[in-house]
Amino acid sequence: MRKQRLTLWLLLAMMVIATNSVFYFKILSGPSHEVRNVTVILRSSNVRLDFWQAVNMGAEAAAKEMGFTLNVVGPLSESDSDTQIQLLEEAITRMPQAIVIAPIMNERMRSALSKADEAGIKLVIINMSPDKLPTHVVVSSDHIEGGRLAAQTSIEQTAGYPVIAMISDNANSIVSEERLQGMQRELGGYKNSMMGVYYADNSEDRAYQIAEKLIRSKTMFNTFITLSESASQGVARALKEYDRVDDIHLIGFDSSSDEVQLLEAGIMKASIVQKPFNMGYLGVKTALNLIEGDRTDPITYIDSNVITKDNMFTTENQKLLFPFINSK
Repeated sequence: MRKQRLTLWLLLAMMVIATNSVFYFKILSGPSHEVRNVTVILRSSNVRLDFWQAVNMGAEAAAKEMGFTLNVVGPLSESDSDTQIQLLEEAITRMPQAIVIAPIMNERMRSALSKADEAGIKLVIINMSPDKLPTHVVVSSDHIEGGRLAAQTSIEQTAGYPVIAMISDNANSIVSEERLQGMQRELGGYKNSMMGVYYADNSEDRAYQIAEKLIRSKTMFNTFITLSESASQGVARALKEYDRVDDIHLIGFDSSSDEVQLLEAGIMKASIVQKPFNMGYLGVKTALNLIEGDRTDPITYIDSNVITKDNMFTTENQKLLFPFINSK
């Protein structure tokens, strides 16, 4: 009988200890983290656009590290603002905790972003000047610095006598506008160094036509600076066709597979390469900081590298040029 009572008391004591242990564990460990819900809206989801695919990879890497799944969307074309606004409005109705977006800016986009703010959704803007959206948290390449690097590279490659024809995508591009600002600042002490700014509307054929006309005009200049992949391809075609690869320098931006081939062949003398993987990664990490109420810098700039045929095979630059291979 005594043994039975002792056994009963032991069982009761064990139950009390177990119950208290669970209770105190919950107190000490604090409330459980809710499932994170973040939407990323790219300027383009086109799998052929290496830049935005690298941004996507960086965003997914941050989400995997923090243990949650992202919803990543974007229009097919980088200029399709209507579809991007529709995707943003659809995201707002789903009420994620945060939206990371690389906006195709216009007044309708500003209005849509305001709706997200009013709904209490945390917003992180990527690849956009903080001057254009001063009330939002921004993670972006420093495009003014990128333009300065392009001009500096031209000065070095022309022994201090640059005469530049710049080919941009369109006159309304905020990124191109900032790159031009950076170039103008660097070229301030070089008289008549900027021959002109031309717009190819994201068309390789249009860029080719501009380059061909300038080459055939016998105008004295020694550098093309191209601000988009399509412009680089069009100018490279004209330089090869007119046998001007050696005496007219081509300086581009970014590192698509085609541009890497132009660098390796010596047709493109340099490229100002951004770090899109870092942009996606830091964009999502910043969104998580906002969700959790952590201190967040209002502006995070990501630097760019000047890559040439001579330095393209260094370990660091190989990671920039081939992020898809190095991420595996």
